[in-house]
Amino acid sequence: MSNNPLIDWYNSDSTVKQIIDRVDSTGKSFDEQAEIAFHEFFEVFKLAKFPDDISEELYTEFYEKGLDEPRSVYEEIGILRFLAPGDDPRSIVFRAIYDIKNYEYIDIDECAIIHFGKKKSIPKEYMVYYSGENSKAILNFLKEGESWTKDGVKYASKVIRN
Repeated sequence: MSNNPLIDWYNSDSTVKQIIDRVDSTGKSFDEQAEIAFHEFFEVFKLAKFPDDISEELYTEFYEKGLDEPRSVYEEIGILRFLAPGDDPRSIVFRAIYDIKNYEYIDIDECAIIHFGKKKSIPKEYMVYYSGENSKAILNFLKEGESWTKDGVKYASKVIRN
């Protein structure tokens, strides 16, 4: 076992290895490979691809386990892309799938710290929205007075901090 759970997952799960190796061998651009992987991993693991795919049963399961609200792969990709905009899009998709499958979400406050400047500056409530299609999801922060219904917004959410 390595110190990297993603490498361990790749090495220990033949389905994951097959998908990654097949997608990698297509010769397509990294963005195209990320898009293919986004859809293929969804088909295999039946995760919530988008926020609307999160079922009431999943909300109940999270509540019963004392976990925060469930998140979709699309949202996790947007958060990861916000934190590391120059990263390989294939790794972002793979990491997002791993996170959602294992209920190990990136803390959105990490993005808020970057956006607002420091942890103490993060408001108790703020709005985020996601733009971009599928594996190209991007997290954005809604500015004061800005509408979340503007063109390009795929999903918006209010973040309430404890």
